[in-house]
Amino acid sequence: MRAWIAGLVLGLTTAAAGAADWYRAESPNFRLLARASKSMAQDKLQDLERLHQAMLLTLGVNQSLARSPFPIVMSDDPEMIGRVVPHLRKRQLAGLFVPRADGSQAFVFNDRRADAEFTGKVIFHEYAHRVMAQYARISYPVWYVEGFAEYFGATVIERDAVQVGAFNPGADILSRRPWLDASRLLNPKIQSTGQQDIDDSYFQVFYAQSWLLTHYVLSKSERTQRFNEYFRRVAAGEDAVAALEPATGIAPLKLNGELRRHLDNLYSASIPNTALKAVAVRVSEVPNDEAEAELDAMIITTRPEPDHGKEVLQRLRERVKKAGGERAPDAVRWALAYAEIRYGESENALEILSPWAKQDEPPFEANRLLGWAWQTHAARATGADRTLALDQARAFLVAAYKQRRNDAPTLYQLAQVLSQKGRSASLSNAAEAANVLEPQVGEYAYLAIWVHLQDGNRDKARRGLESLASNPHGGESTERARAALQALQSDQAVSDVLALLNGSKKPTP
Repeated sequence: MRAWIAGLVLGLTTAAAGAADWYRAESPNFRLLARASKSMAQDKLQDLERLHQAMLLTLGVNQSLARSPFPIVMSDDPEMIGRVVPHLRKRQLAGLFVPRADGSQAFVFNDRRADAEFTGKVIFHEYAHRVMAQYARISYPVWYVEGFAEYFGATVIERDAVQVGAFNPGADILSRRPWLDASRLLNPKIQSTGQQDIDDSYFQVFYAQSWLLTHYVLSKSERTQRFNEYFRRVAAGEDAVAALEPATGIAPLKLNGELRRHLDNLYSASIPNTALKAVAVRVSEVPNDEAEAELDAMIITTRPEPDHGKEVLQRLRERVKKAGGERAPDAVRWALAYAEIRYGESENALEILSPWAKQDEPPFEANRLLGWAWQTHAARATGADRTLALDQARAFLVAAYKQRRNDAPTLYQLAQVLSQKGRSASLSNAAEAANVLEPQVGEYAYLAIWVHLQDGNRDKARRGLESLASNPHGGESTERARAALQALQSDQAVSDVLALLNGSKKPTP
């Protein structure tokens, strides 16, 4: 399936980055690897924690599920996004949110020439994508996905309060450029800012109008209710333009007029600090080699194209060799082992990890990587060798799970190993847990849906399909999920639902 790569376009030309140190800032909900000043790393993470709480309050969400801290890289290197996804080098993206089976993460360009709040807004935008993906249970249109991220991306962190619904500076373009009509706003032809052949100027207007329409929707509870009906209609397959007036009472030709009036009367909500919990942030300096290795490992986590992945693998091989091989820091060797698992040889990874395999209680990262390495080895083995490799993979992954029970990638890989022995309660629990923790990751949803359908649990399968169908950047895979969801809702056979989901059956026009 295509990756969901949600990005924010940077409307500035890039410039060479100056020297900067690397810091790791950690809090209950985030882990930030920052090439910036220590104070900036700390301030941005504290701002993120306040945004996180303000978003949940605004959306009326109760955070009852403890998730692993969300990893983010923030760097003043203008080439950083291009290092992650090479074909985006010329796209001038300021940020990326990339959910993958090995982990969800975000990358943010810290533009030191922009105003002091710019980088924070980019981080807020990318994190808003993650929050929507975690809690969305219907298929939202592209404009609302991007508008939602822009809406919360414009949040202003004040000394005594958090201002939600503030004016988005990017909307200034609406005073200079023609607006999109309802058909182009509500039903855009593009699917992802990760595409290579799109018009940036179109996107800037699209983002601005999407923000404004989202602001309009969220400004009054009755509007939110009407648009929830609109979202339900569109998710069920109705035309995005034709469904507008029946659901909301707004004729498509009058939509922009309604939005212009709203733009002239914007207001925001102020959430006082007294409504938010104080959160501790820990900041530590990270040696350059370790930070670069961690960044390379995060690039591998995005599962890049083979040539790019092998390039990163070779870079890590050279880094470990330069650092003294077995004397290199643990984190650097783990990064290389991970790259070997995904783009090299599992045998090389097992050799790198062998010192930890001999320990009575290896650390979490070593256990997880040993499980992944044995799993990869099993995929290429046969007979008794395959059985042994699967047993080893299961043992190390179970150990990693016991150390960190809310790590979605570990649960997903464990479920894959368990699936080799057929249906079981443990398989169902692991697949469901990974999908609940990170519902925006397509691979988790696919596995959970398959398991639930095999178990005859159509309700749980439906929730997974709704998550897949909510991905506006998924292209063909999203359309397959929507067709499968409609088939499930109309009580078609499990075999037909699965066939529509994997593409072996085409939906009836």
